[in-house]
Amino acid sequence: MSLLLALLAIIFAGRLILKKYHPQSVLLLTGIVLLLIAHFSGMTTLSSLVKKSTGFGPFDAFEFIRDTLSVRLGGLGLQIMLIGGFATYMSAIGASQVLVRVTSRPLQRLNSPYLLLGLALLLGQFLSLFISSATGLGLLLMATLYPLLTRLGCSRAAVAAVIASTCAVEFGPGSGNSVLAAKTAGIEVVNYFVQDQLPIVVPVILFIALLHIVVQRFFDRREIGDNVAQQMQTLTSSDEADAPIAWLFLPMLPLVLMLVCSDLVFSSLKITLDTAVLISLAITLIFEYCRHRKARDVMAGVQKVFDSMGSVFATVVTLIIAGEVFSAGLKAIGAVDALLSLSGEFGLSAASIILLMTLITFAISALMGSGNAAFFSFAPMVPDISRHIGSDIAVMMLPIQISAGIGRTLSPIAGVIIAIAGIAGVSPVDIVKRTAIPMLGGWLLMIALTFARSGHLLAILPWLAVLVLLMVAGYFWQRRRKQPLAVQ
Repeated sequence: MSLLLALLAIIFAGRLILKKYHPQSVLLLTGIVLLLIAHFSGMTTLSSLVKKSTGFGPFDAFEFIRDTLSVRLGGLGLQIMLIGGFATYMSAIGASQVLVRVTSRPLQRLNSPYLLLGLALLLGQFLSLFISSATGLGLLLMATLYPLLTRLGCSRAAVAAVIASTCAVEFGPGSGNSVLAAKTAGIEVVNYFVQDQLPIVVPVILFIALLHIVVQRFFDRREIGDNVAQQMQTLTSSDEADAPIAWLFLPMLPLVLMLVCSDLVFSSLKITLDTAVLISLAITLIFEYCRHRKARDVMAGVQKVFDSMGSVFATVVTLIIAGEVFSAGLKAIGAVDALLSLSGEFGLSAASIILLMTLITFAISALMGSGNAAFFSFAPMVPDISRHIGSDIAVMMLPIQISAGIGRTLSPIAGVIIAIAGIAGVSPVDIVKRTAIPMLGGWLLMIALTFARSGHLLAILPWLAVLVLLMVAGYFWQRRRKQPLAVQ
């Protein structure tokens, strides 16, 4: 019964979100309904979920939302809002643009277009550590790398596909998903980044870059009828701020401060992510005053940080809270316990359940064009399952978190895909066709590496084999279906 209710709730919420209903409202409403069902059916006493009961069970569902708001706004929510505000300010003063422009210069010395495509992906993933917005980074790269790569002979679609993939693997302290994953796992985000993410994402990113080189070359040769000369475009960024070259270091300050003030360098210094952002903002304001010598203008720039923080709260933090309420509803009706019990009856390991949640997150992200709703809904369940199988929470959290970003890159309705497709003058579907193999290959490698590191690879090998067979079968089926059209 619990699993049936959970399935109906997921289908209901997913259907509404796909119909463009606001995900925050959908997840919040569904979560409240599940909590009330759990209360009136006697599955859970809602007073046990709140810090202080209101004395009336149905009201405790809303008291739980209040508790979640108060906890998240003072911790995780504040960190994510500060990250978003700082990133917006870096773009406003031109620091992000300088960082992209300077780091992309060495690529101009190479004459191999497809090698450049692979290096461009690596550069973009590196820059994603400091520019957290996938769409923002994509647009900056379209203004800098896109003209260079198209002049060297790469097709518009190939360059657009690579640039759209530059934020596919979300990692680093600047990612909101990474911050939530670290908080849920109960560890510092810098430790999660260095100890858990880097050993997995580095080989995955390299593999995706290699796949992009092969895949884009294959597609370009197959579509050789497209006139390359007509593809060459020169993009200009008319609103790009003219910042000094030294400003390229400013977006890196929060990450540098967190790495320095940790056990990796100075163990006696301990600062949190939000403190690192505030210190970086103060240093930036000093730099800006030395640059303009106008205190009024510099102080006015701080308002952009606060405005962006409000926007991040409205879009990201509220989605996290709504996802937690939805997750709490699933837990309250006993869905997690029932899933674990069912896995035992059918001889499934709990690692297989994590793989299932990873697959669901990946699929929902690809369908909706955003991985946040899926990840924020399932992330709170991971600790219970990880403790059940005796595995590290962070290790089990990682495949679900990374799947959200990779799945988004396979969606033709994702914001970054639509924006890049519009500038390049190609169809979003054409971009997704070119990102499919690199993203799926990187996703499978990420799963294999993650579960091998946690010691549960053997438990999921049969499922991985089935996934690979389904992907190969789907590819050949689609290819065979198109053959009659090609003959005509």
